[in-house]
Amino acid sequence: EGDIIITMTDLSKAGDTLGYSAKIPPHKGVNYLHNQRLGLVQFKNDDIDPDFLYWILRTQPYQYYIVGSATGSTVKHTSPTRICTYEFEAPIDKSKQQEIAQILTSLDDKIELNLQMNQTLEAMAQALFKEWFVNFNFPNFDGELENGLPKGWKECSMRDFGKIICGKTPSKAVDEYFGGEYMFIKIPDMHNSVFIIETTDSLTELGLNSQSNKTIPPYSICISSIATVGLVCINPEPCQTNQQINTIVPKNSFLKYYLYFLAISMKETFLATASGGTATLNMNTSQFSNLNAIMPSDEILKEFDEVVSPMMAKILENNYCNQALTQTRDTLLPKLMSGKLELV
Repeated sequence: EGDIIITMTDLSKAGDTLGYSAKIPPHKGVNYLHNQRLGLVQFKNDDIDPDFLYWILRTQPYQYYIVGSATGSTVKHTSPTRICTYEFEAPIDKSKQQEIAQILTSLDDKIELNLQMNQTLEAMAQALFKEWFVNFNFPNFDGELENGLPKGWKECSMRDFGKIICGKTPSKAVDEYFGGEYMFIKIPDMHNSVFIIETTDSLTELGLNSQSNKTIPPYSICISSIATVGLVCINPEPCQTNQQINTIVPKNSFLKYYLYFLAISMKETFLATASGGTATLNMNTSQFSNLNAIMPSDEILKEFDEVVSPMMAKILENNYCNQALTQTRDTLLPKLMSGKLELV
């Protein structure tokens, strides 16, 4: 617990995760092993605080050094020798090292706490979805079914929930379309997040307007449909997606969180629809629009939205908080580690 490990090989081929450090978490008696793609840091003496070194290994100068000295044309590699030859400055007073590390670690701890809270809140909302819409254990239900569904519920298609939009990438020949204030969602942006508040690529207003019919309003439900199929996320701001994503724009605002959890529950259906006998999974917009689903009554949908909305709003608030904490940490990191920012 607390040991530092380092990536020795970068399978992305770009070198952009080479030499990254991580800490072994608390493991309560479970043993951790590592293969040749990871290196374990072992300290010769106690001159350097381990947490201080961990943050040194998170700085840009260190990462540039490791990537710049990497070997391999197809897959990038580093070595213990290269890592050990990296030179850096550190306060001689170990307590100063510990103070610097503690400031940065406290920010990381807050980020982790928010992430754990979000996981708990999402799990609670998902459990409620299952109880109400799978087990039919919702308020005031008398147990009477018609054709296997509660009264007022009906079978429908995905297109009945709202407008379906398949994304598109603006012309990359026009530089002015990219690098603006509007998110442009791609599948890598969709992992491990309910709400998307930041994307690798972005669009300018000019880029957005070049294909305005592809703009999705806030609180639409995005579902990945090509290659990596079945990822689901919500956009809290107007944006666009690429062509690998189908989006439902709910016809009523109280549908949004029902649709989010419905889409998560339909992952196996999405995968089966996308297989189609080809090597690359592909669920086209027509197939997606025609998938069967259940439309509960407006009354129960509104009640579900009322109960779940505070949980989801807290998740979004924590996401924005973590974004600000990450920016603060990344701003402080080089200044603290270089000595440009003095501790009083």
